[in-house]
Amino acid sequence: MTGEGRVPLTPAACRSLVEAGHTVFVQKSAGIHSGYLDSAYQQAGAELVDDAQHLYGLAQLIVKVKQPLAQDLTLLRSDRILFSYLHLAADATLVQHLCDIGLSAIPFESVVDESGQLPLLTPMSQVAGRIATIRGASMLFRNRGGRGVLLGGIEGADAGRVVILGAGVAGSHALAVAVALGAKVDVLDLDEGKLRALQQQYPGITTHLSTPEIVETLCLEADLVIGAVLLAGRRAPVVLKQSVVKNMHAGSVIVDIAIDQGGCVEGIRTTSSEQLCYIEHGVIHSAVPNMPATVARTSSQALSSVILPYVQLLAGADLAAMAASESAPEQALYRAMAVHQGGVVDEVLQREIAF
Repeated sequence: MTGEGRVPLTPAACRSLVEAGHTVFVQKSAGIHSGYLDSAYQQAGAELVDDAQHLYGLAQLIVKVKQPLAQDLTLLRSDRILFSYLHLAADATLVQHLCDIGLSAIPFESVVDESGQLPLLTPMSQVAGRIATIRGASMLFRNRGGRGVLLGGIEGADAGRVVILGAGVAGSHALAVAVALGAKVDVLDLDEGKLRALQQQYPGITTHLSTPEIVETLCLEADLVIGAVLLAGRRAPVVLKQSVVKNMHAGSVIVDIAIDQGGCVEGIRTTSSEQLCYIEHGVIHSAVPNMPATVARTSSQALSSVILPYVQLLAGADLAAMAASESAPEQALYRAMAVHQGGVVDEVLQREIAF
């Protein structure tokens, strides 16, 4: 993917797999943009291969950061397990390709632990939330096309207004940065418990139960709107309508973290690390699907640490045995499977894409 620099497993993680008796193949230069040289992987006992074609031909378990692109799909085989971020609810075409190949696909973002949390999605949501506020703050600079607002304000000048749609992991981390900058912050969600917890943690913010009316009222006055709405395994609901965006302040900014799941802003288009944003109706829109790649080293370290235990399980067991396993992590992996042997096996995904 454009701008991608993350690697799913660090050399230390690969060493753990090798010491457990597994053979680990790493594509040459895979870790370069995260600061991990090929020599570090070799010292960890991994075998370097020249390109994806060779790697996909050798490895039974394919561990990636993001979903396979067109060039990957031609290389995948039916006897492979694919383990990566996939965001399938927003991409029925990719679902069909994976079914046609006949492999087994387990999305990172669908793994649910015993407490009902999403352990493999959480670190990237944390990173994306923090980047969203930093990026939005910089896009408000006049030389970037913004309103010329400093989010924190100074003595004699108003603080910028930030509206955060969603009080989950990404939203709460976007909030942490906005508060640290000194912005005036409104947070909206449908979960009173989440809002109450954030209000206690950050007494200076304002929280609201989300309704179309309150979204419109707040966004029309906002300098920065951050979309951080997540419904696990489903397309993101549209929360901010085009009719509202058209009447927002010229030079205001929208950063939609939910773009991986289709976006929570009506009509928003995907942007990239090369083209961070576009202007429509006078409003700056940014919706980069691999936002955490901006800080590839931090993201790679965080991702590797949470996926390693699951990779170890997948490398050492067969999927059929997982179905009957009493191990909670193995059950979590089996329940997270989205595609298997040519069919969609995730019931939520079946409903989302009408398979």
